[in-house]
Amino acid sequence: MRNHSLALSVALVLALAGASRAAEKPRPAQATQKQPKKVWTNEDLEQLRARGLISVVGQEATAPAAQVTVAPELTAFRVFESRLDDPVWYAQQADQLQTALDSAMAALQQEQDALAMAKDRATAPGVTVDKPSLGVTPDAALALLQAQVDDAQMRLDALSDLARQHDIPPGVLRG
Repeated sequence: MRNHSLALSVALVLALAGASRAAEKPRPAQATQKQPKKVWTNEDLEQLRARGLISVVGQEATAPAAQVTVAPELTAFRVFESRLDDPVWYAQQADQLQTALDSAMAALQQEQDALAMAKDRATAPGVTVDKPSLGVTPDAALALLQAQVDDAQMRLDALSDLARQHDIPPGVLRG
C-alpha cells in the first residue's frame, strides 16, 4: 500500500513539474502584432479610386468656383438620403426577388410533374442518386419547394410594403 502511494505521489509531482514548464515557455507573438499598421493618405485613396477599388458616398470636397455647375435635372444620378428612398434600388431588389420566386415556382412545378408521372407509372419511382435530393420523400421535397416559394413571395410582399411606406410608386416594383 505504501509503495502505491509513493508511486502515485511521484507521478503527481512529475505531472505538475511538466505542466509548469509548459506554462513557462514563451508563446509566439500573434501575426497581427508583427504587421505594421497602414495609414491611408489622400494620394492612396486617389490611386485606389482610379483603379475602381474604392467609392466615396456623400459630399465631395467643395469644387473650385471656375467649374461650371450642372443643373440637378441634367445629372446622370440622383442622390438620396437613404437607399430606401431610391426607386432604382427597389427595382433591383424586386427583380432579384422575382427571379428567385420564378425559379422556385419552376422547381416546384417540375417536382409536381415528376411526382404525377411517377404516380401514373409513366416513370419508375425512386431516388436519383446522381442528383442532390431535396427531401427524403417526394412529399418532403414538395414541402421544401413550397416553403421556398412562400419565402420568396413573403420577401417580395415585404419589399412592396417598404416601398409603399417610402412613397415609391407601385409600378417601380413591377419593373
